[in-house]
Amino acid sequence: MPLRPALDILVLIGALVGQAFVLYFIESPVTRLSFGLLLLAPIVWTSSRIGLLELITHTAAERVYKRRFIRLRAQVQQLLDEIRRLNWMAVDAARGFRDRDNALQEMDIIETRLTELVQQIRRTAGQISAEGETVRGAADEGVAAR
Repeated sequence: MPLRPALDILVLIGALVGQAFVLYFIESPVTRLSFGLLLLAPIVWTSSRIGLLELITHTAAERVYKRRFIRLRAQVQQLLDEIRRLNWMAVDAARGFRDRDNALQEMDIIETRLTELVQQIRRTAGQISAEGETVRGAADEGVAAR
């Protein structure tokens, strides 16, 4: 199996060298077009097989970096969402869009939720998430805890 990628790379290099040869040394436009189109197929085929596009478009940092603390990130996102809710609740109460007493009660509930989230974040901090875990799944888990 390790021979396969090497063979694909050799085919790609050969097709690229052939393409350069066709472009520089063949004078007839019809012949140049014909050979150019014939050599284009192996170039596209082998570059897709060896993942050349992924190699070109992804930087080394993107390939190495993986999110390791997915659950923690989701909980911090929830914390920020609750803070935004608290802020807008206060803004709406100040502008008169909400009843002040109801807004204060809701703000107390949000404050309690913030305290709970901080405690959850403290427990989750430093725990590396499982390989297949997604941010969405971790966020849904936190919403279900409400």
